[in-house]
Amino acid sequence: MRKTALAAVCGFVLAGAGAMAQTGADYLDITRVQVRADKGKEFEDSIKKLVEVNRKYKGDHWIAMSTEYGDFGGFSFSSTRENYAAVETGMGAFQKALKEGLGPMGDKLMRDISSYSASGYNQLRHRRWDLSVHPPSSAAELYKMVGQTRWIRTLRLDVKPGANFQYIDAWKPFQAELAKISPPVTVLVSESSTGTPAIFVAIYYKSWAEMDAGAAALPNALASQAYQNLMRVTQNTISMSNWEIHRLRPQLSYPPDEIAGADPAFWNPKPAPPAAPKPKTTEQAMKK
Repeated sequence: MRKTALAAVCGFVLAGAGAMAQTGADYLDITRVQVRADKGKEFEDSIKKLVEVNRKYKGDHWIAMSTEYGDFGGFSFSSTRENYAAVETGMGAFQKALKEGLGPMGDKLMRDISSYSASGYNQLRHRRWDLSVHPPSSAAELYKMVGQTRWIRTLRLDVKPGANFQYIDAWKPFQAELAKISPPVTVLVSESSTGTPAIFVAIYYKSWAEMDAGAAALPNALASQAYQNLMRVTQNTISMSNWEIHRLRPQLSYPPDEIAGADPAFWNPKPAPPAAPKPKTTEQAMKK
């Protein structure tokens, strides 16, 4: 979702892929919003209007998710970008759709969204293809994986100034250990291009049962010397770490066709049927 519009709110499919062919999506354009506890429904209803407008008037694409385990009331919106120029193109498409679909009321909708949120920020993240484990081998496989994902578990590592290279050097041997585990687990990495220096690790799941299977495969990697060294280096290079679990929200998303096509029923949910009228009481019937 676009910064120029959602900057009023003051974003996140985290990803990366090592040794992967170019996908045309080297950057992640993120908007992260913390919604006021009493305004969750209003916020979601407003985002649904943005989805409708962008879908109808061929605006920008994004994927939405809510934080289910982590900061309560957190929402993230992520768009993939080929380069910096594509960020501006996406912003323009969003603004154009908002203007054509809502006219002056578009500004009001964005002000409403801002009033429903307690805080937020925008961030660009660069995919680190070289630091990820078992990435998709093509853009089509990446789209399929995202399209079939329901949950994303993420780790944010805030890196102390100047310590990026030291942490990455320690990560690479552990990356090799993760590549050995069975069944294979895909670990995708990105790095902040704006804001606080940080590294982001993400694992995509179709279900919580997959989380159990992944956890069962980890003990050997965690017992390795590479992991022990990574933990020692972490103490000196990382100022804060934070695990979260996010749920993908199709009703609040306008994904690219390649992602929606991986599971059309999920990404194009049917609107809820209108509520049935309440039956009249005997007294009301008699008055007629």
